Amino acid sequence: MTIPTTADDLTAAWCSEALDRPVTTVTATPLGVGVGLVGQLYRLDLDGPDGRSTLVAKLAAPTPETRFVATVLNMYEREVRFYTDLSARTPIGHPRCHYAAHDPDTQDTVLLLEDVSPRGRALDQVEGCTLDEARPAIRTLARLHAAYWDDATLGDTDWLTRIGDEPYPSVVAAAFEAAWPDAQTLFPDVVTPTVRTFGDAYAANIPALFETLGEGPLVLSHADWRLDNLFFTPDGEVVAVDWQLIDRSAAPRDLAYLVTQSVNIDDPAGYAEALTIYLADLAAHGIEPDLDWAWDKYRAGTRLGFAYPVIAAGGLTVADPRHLQLCEALLRRSVRAIEALDLLDPA
Repeated sequence: MTIPTTADDLTAAWCSEALDRPVTTVTATPLGVGVGLVGQLYRLDLDGPDGRSTLVAKLAAPTPETRFVATVLNMYEREVRFYTDLSARTPIGHPRCHYAAHDPDTQDTVLLLEDVSPRGRALDQVEGCTLDEARPAIRTLARLHAAYWDDATLGDTDWLTRIGDEPYPSVVAAAFEAAWPDAQTLFPDVVTPTVRTFGDAYAANIPALFETLGEGPLVLSHADWRLDNLFFTPDGEVVAVDWQLIDRSAAPRDLAYLVTQSVNIDDPAGYAEALTIYLADLAAHGIEPDLDWAWDKYRAGTRLGFAYPVIAAGGLTVADPRHLQLCEALLRRSVRAIEALDLLDPA
């Protein structure tokens, strides 16, 4: 089958063949416009003799320029291979995949996924959540990591890279350097003189951060574990979407990302409390890592979290008001965490 490159290619005939059932009409509605999107996302309303149904379609970005980062970081193949190779053994909620295809030469990609929005509610990442509200996300994260803790088979693939392996550190460092001037201009209230000094030295420290977070034991890391990608179910579970950035890294990295990008913590003690909660959840699955190791990786993950809002602010359009609000919220939370954990020393 051909791989669709635009919504117009998601015809009734193509969907019928991909889904192996008759589809008479397809209506595609764009989803997810804004920060972090390196492709095309649509809700498909399908009609046919078997009735109506809804799916989510993910396609590669429409032009080589807009898909550049995804191509360099192999994001499209990572997500396709998650669904084809790993999803069956991943014991947490994620969308059911109905069809997946990826062309490594052109980077054309398509995923037809379950629309998980009826299964749970999404929390607003701009508004953020409390540590108590984040508990299901922490509990689910521990279950994911425990299932892949120090799993040597993950290293047998050529597509699931270790976080410290190139080109990831170099790409992130270059993207940060390019975006840092824009972030300072956009958010002068957040970028105080002390934060500016930290940011000025930050890019040079990125390779060492990645190397630290690539020291085992390693797990399957979601690497984008934030509120915009999580649906909270009524029974206290979490369904995770957007598996484009999965890699092998130290588990506390995912927790630090959640806490520094999504959770509103006013009391500095809350950052240590989040790690304590996570480690207790891991212990419930029989995993008890060294506490000094966990604290070191958690702090490194907190420092790494500073890169994401800066890159998002400088590397993507800020014409969307929510995008700008989100970048500012993430940057404020990241700086607050870095200050609370006494990580502002640029060295």
